[in-house]
Amino acid sequence: MELVKPNNDLQLLTTKDGSYTLYDTQNDETYHSKFGAKAESDTVFLLNTGVSKRLEQLLPTKVLEIGFGTGFNFVNTAHKAIACKSPLHYTGIEMRPPPPALANELLKHNAPKLEALCDFTSNSLARCQLNSEAGDTHFDPFTTLNLICADALEWPLPRATYDAIYLDAFSIKNNPTLWSASFLQKLCNAIKVDGVLATYCVSRTFRDALTDAGFNWQKHPGPMGKREVLTASRSNLLKPAYQPETT
Repeated sequence: MELVKPNNDLQLLTTKDGSYTLYDTQNDETYHSKFGAKAESDTVFLLNTGVSKRLEQLLPTKVLEIGFGTGFNFVNTAHKAIACKSPLHYTGIEMRPPPPALANELLKHNAPKLEALCDFTSNSLARCQLNSEAGDTHFDPFTTLNLICADALEWPLPRATYDAIYLDAFSIKNNPTLWSASFLQKLCNAIKVDGVLATYCVSRTFRDALTDAGFNWQKHPGPMGKREVLTASRSNLLKPAYQPETT
């Protein structure tokens, strides 16, 4: 792997499938898999949630991403929606957006034929940094982005709304609250009964938190460099809202 260009605490990193990710030197963590950013996006999120199949079937699809980052998962999903001419409403929540120019460079490397979509995404990051509640913006008649610069723990989510949730926050080590049962209960309430949450994390702590929050979970083979990944769906009989133990 090759470090391409430094930018304060963030560096562009070439992953093993040739796509870029960002490396956060403060947290010692990459935004996407260092083994293959595009492979991770394709397998863990589009395929495992069923979003790719829904778009192929021309089903209107609502996606929520926790940890929008550079917007690469959005660009990858929107590209599929545009190709299929299928309606996509994508909500991304990101507390600390990366510099838009750096995100734009990454996106155009990873999706060189999608310059307009890459510019739209990085411009949305720039607007979001100025106004955390910019609301819906439309790339074309099929693709709508609602990008929110806020703490996902505090942001209110509508109930039973999303067909898929991409849980792509920094790791449980660096950002434990976004993998906790209390936050996962919030996601469980926000996803539709037949919706699917997908993520790269399979730790025992996280799996136990999913169960406590009212999810059923299942492991799947991961992309290159990742033995297993995970999906979760709402239990038929949801548990009461999670209440942390008191001492």
